[in-house]
Amino acid sequence: MTLFRNLLLWLLFALSGALLAQALIQDPGFVLVRYLGTEIETTLAGGLLMLCLALGALWGLWKLAILPFRLWRSRRETAARARLADGLDALHRGEHAKAESLLDVAAQDPQFAVVARVAAARAAHARGDRAAAEAHLQALPERHAASRALALADLALADGRIDDARDALASLDAQSAPPRVATLRAVLDVQPDDGAPPAEPSLPAGDR
Repeated sequence: MTLFRNLLLWLLFALSGALLAQALIQDPGFVLVRYLGTEIETTLAGGLLMLCLALGALWGLWKLAILPFRLWRSRRETAARARLADGLDALHRGEHAKAESLLDVAAQDPQFAVVARVAAARAAHARGDRAAAEAHLQALPERHAASRALALADLALADGRIDDARDALASLDAQSAPPRVATLRAVLDVQPDDGAPPAEPSLPAGDR
């Protein structure tokens, strides 16, 4: 579909150019440009060509002006991607402090913020710092509320804090929530409340 659309656009451009060229052949027109005492006389086709050259020069200058910023942004994204990969690898190896440090830096890049923050929270939780784990997740923007709630529920469930896990998911709408929210809620529904003794299995009628 994209190829067909591009081909159609090029055909329209070619047709427009052909019609414009035909009109200019019949009447080339006259353009006078006067600036600071300097006069330039040309045909309409020459004026359009001069305009295109001027716009092309401005576009080239703009690209040169923003080139350092693009290079800096590309270098920053490359560094953030490398830190994210190294942080996830350190988390996998059990080097939790190193993983948290690398992932915290990688999270400064918005495109890696979610995965880096969630992984950093898991690293902090693994080394026993619950406050740091929650701080990493609370730093996520509000548009990632579902990812934050799921991660908070996972950490609470790992600690056996069933009520906290339920509270973390309570604010999510069942209609717009990710599929895993329903799965995790189903798991939490069969868990006893915090501090409640586990339910004793019922015995068959013949063993009572």
